[in-house]
Amino acid sequence: MSENESNDKSCLLVATFNQGKLKEIQSYLTFLPIRLLSLKIFPNVDPMVEKGKTFKENAGDKAAYYSRFTKFLTMADDSGLVVDALDGKPGVYSARYLSEQASDRDRFCQILTELKDIPDSKRTAKFECCIALAREGIVREMVQGTLEGVISREPRGKNGFGYDPIFQVVQNGPTLAELSSDEKNQISHRGQALRKMVEKLSLRVST
Repeated sequence: MSENESNDKSCLLVATFNQGKLKEIQSYLTFLPIRLLSLKIFPNVDPMVEKGKTFKENAGDKAAYYSRFTKFLTMADDSGLVVDALDGKPGVYSARYLSEQASDRDRFCQILTELKDIPDSKRTAKFECCIALAREGIVREMVQGTLEGVISREPRGKNGFGYDPIFQVVQNGPTLAELSSDEKNQISHRGQALRKMVEKLSLRVST
């Protein structure tokens, strides 16, 4: 791509390999005059190794890292499940809990196993999301979103991804996986953060 293209403010690189996450992000940006790019068009760029201890650190590090290689305005998020009874686990390790090779089901079943003796009143949890925007290695914007809930006794629902089947929005309520995409986007941690980021992106592409 040409230098003019790489500096085009109408292009945005979404720095994720998670297709479920990418789909959610795309749904929020469709009305903006922005050309979305994925990491697939940069096969020679090595994935960043996450070393941050917080979602904010990881989001900022990822956005800055990929923006150095591509020159595009780059958006990256870090998000995960924080379970109070597990001292905040899986936290920043949510996407690689157990191992890199573990499936989503492996991970949420492990959480259910670890909580099997925990009473309902102590199964509180939250999803956190932090989204960073960077260009040429410098973080320009940072936003956050949080969704409070509880961990169910068993997985329910077939929508969503990750830990959605075991995360109840409220006590005795539906899990995120039982909600439609529109319903989930209205309340989710990523939805909250994305709405904030869309406002910032709107200002950038309009000036």
